[in-house]
Amino acid sequence: MISRRDVVTDSAIAVVAEQGVRGLTHRAVDALAELPVGSTSNVYRTRDALITGIMERITELNSQQLERLPGTLRSSDKSIEVVAVDFCMNWLTTDRNRFYTMIMLSLDPALPDEAVFAKQRNLRGIQDFVMRFGEVDAEMARTMTSSVMGMMVTELMAGTAERANIEAYMTRFIQWKHSLAPTS
Repeated sequence: MISRRDVVTDSAIAVVAEQGVRGLTHRAVDALAELPVGSTSNVYRTRDALITGIMERITELNSQQLERLPGTLRSSDKSIEVVAVDFCMNWLTTDRNRFYTMIMLSLDPALPDEAVFAKQRNLRGIQDFVMRFGEVDAEMARTMTSSVMGMMVTELMAGTAERANIEAYMTRFIQWKHSLAPTS
């Protein structure tokens, strides 16, 4: 069963995705979540607390999704390229609100300190996953994360999220990564 906090935070993510950071108010979240007025402020007293809650929730959901990825790869007959494309497409379609809100809030220069820490934990979690999954060092994980996220932001900005674009990019990206592997 989903908690009231998660309902509020998930609704807040959708508010930012639909109305932008400026549209994020306690009342807007209450309305979208179809909760009585004041419900969001009972969970998050201030706007800064709400923004921090959003970043923490995004970190939690991203972490859960990333941790399932190796199992998905093992349990399917899909190649790593297809799984990577599916993952990117998921963030650009099904989980678009979360990805969009993550990017929007991450770029906000006025984030409260607690939200900045949550944002940093999120990015560190993604990069740690890439280090483990991709069997690369921290610098390469940062490069890979930046590259794939950049492609995804470009798709988001273009409003395309075309699978063919993602497939072409991931094919080139994985070829590039394999070309860096040391030869014996």
